[in-house]
Amino acid sequence: MTDSPFLVVNADDLGLSEGVNRGIEHCFHQGLLRSASLMPNGPAFAQAVEVAARNPGLGVGVHLSLVDEQAVAPRDRLGRLVDAQGRLPGSYREFVAGWLGRRFGPREVGAEIAAQLDRVREAGMQPTHLDSHQHLHLLPGVLTLVLAAAREAGIGVVRVPHDQGAPSGVTGGGRRVQMSVLGSLAWWGGRRVRRAGLLHADWFWGLGQSGALDEPGLLAILDRLCPGVNELMCHPGFADPALTARYQWGYHWDQEAGALCAERVLRAVEEKGLPLVNFAQVLANSGHERPLHVLH
Repeated sequence: MTDSPFLVVNADDLGLSEGVNRGIEHCFHQGLLRSASLMPNGPAFAQAVEVAARNPGLGVGVHLSLVDEQAVAPRDRLGRLVDAQGRLPGSYREFVAGWLGRRFGPREVGAEIAAQLDRVREAGMQPTHLDSHQHLHLLPGVLTLVLAAAREAGIGVVRVPHDQGAPSGVTGGGRRVQMSVLGSLAWWGGRRVRRAGLLHADWFWGLGQSGALDEPGLLAILDRLCPGVNELMCHPGFADPALTARYQWGYHWDQEAGALCAERVLRAVEEKGLPLVNFAQVLANSGHERPLHVLH
């Protein structure tokens, strides 16, 4: 199955808001989308579960969310990982500072990871893959917890965001530094994923265009896909009041939804004969013990 390009178009943030849920469902029916990552503590989690239930062809994984949401685990198990209202750190910077400063550690973070995975499975889903909000699962120490939890939950695919198209999509020195750090963590994390007996896509796209993927950018990515399993991260949705109240800048959900459903994009996929799949299909249709390649 990996001798030619296969594409897993995965939407992050399923469950973030009703508008995001509607946009993801629209792009599954009208566009390239075949996979989504569900936020176990997203404000619109219950509606997202309904979306998944009525669209069995949509592969649904877990989008671990360790920042900027309410925790799932009981507060008495989370210590200083949460505030008095049970809310997780506000950003990846706050989380990293707390983790490195030992305000919280493996016991608290591990409890929240387990609770989030349990919530998804208790909703009747077996996740096809695992990734995380702001890629915090790659943080040293956190990744150890994530890999153990994935194996316990029977999840065979973990995201390694070693982006192939980042340089052309990144602007600004600070953003380039972030991408460089994340690239190093992804290289290291990929080795850890494989050592744990788990899998990741051969190629990863969309990080450099995160939140701002447009039609020309998507067409450029389609022209660069490589033999093997290509994962494209995206953030489609329909803006709604709950979403715009929290995110004043940085994401263009409607733009990404439009790009995934654009006539030129759909025609390009058809002309290339490009199979659109989810991670469950990748695993199920491969005759190999390890159906996904690995990064070298």
